[in-house]
Amino acid sequence: MINITIDNPDIEQILQQTYGNNHSRLIKEFSQFIHAEKIKDDIGISIRQLEQGESVKLADAFTQVKRKYEE
Repeated sequence: MINITIDNPDIEQILQQTYGNNHSRLIKEFSQFIHAEKIKDDIGISIRQLEQGESVKLADAFTQVKRKYEE
């Protein structure tokens, strides 16, 4: 379990206006945001690897992505 403290009145106000007391929705959307950011980071790494001539076969790439994100 991770507890996050927000010590920024502006962000607190935005969260309160957007989610009110719906903590489960806030947690769900925060989790989706973190997951999307991780995917963006992975894509950036993949692009750099491709530019450096480091590549894998397409079938292997799909297998790796499927294994990583469907678990």
